[in-house]
Amino acid sequence: MAEFPRPSPLPDRDTAPFWEAQNNHELKFQRCTGCETVRYPVGPLCPECHSFDFEWITSSGRGTIYSYTIVRHQTHPAFAPPYTVLLVEMEEGPRIIAQLQASEDARFAIDTPVHIEWEDHPGQALPVFVLDS
Repeated sequence: MAEFPRPSPLPDRDTAPFWEAQNNHELKFQRCTGCETVRYPVGPLCPECHSFDFEWITSSGRGTIYSYTIVRHQTHPAFAPPYTVLLVEMEEGPRIIAQLQASEDARFAIDTPVHIEWEDHPGQALPVFVLDS
């Protein structure tokens, strides 16, 4: 069976620093310097106060499982099922989506603590979550 490449992001002027940080194995969020809202996904405008002013902050990489799904049917040729996709509430507030990297018999539930590790792919490092021990 032929191996298919993973889809890659297309950075633009607003998202390039986010993707560059991931290649350095850092998850970064934008924090509005007006109202201090931490936002994800990144973008040019604060959704709370509509300010264009922000700073980049580095995430701790720690969070808890907010929701999850186990994908059992192939949706893209680069992703062989089964695999688990998590929605994780990060310590900084935003919720992000990434795969769980764990054995098939790993036990977890909503509110289980997790942390980020990194998978290096051609052109882009991507976060995966690992269960805290």
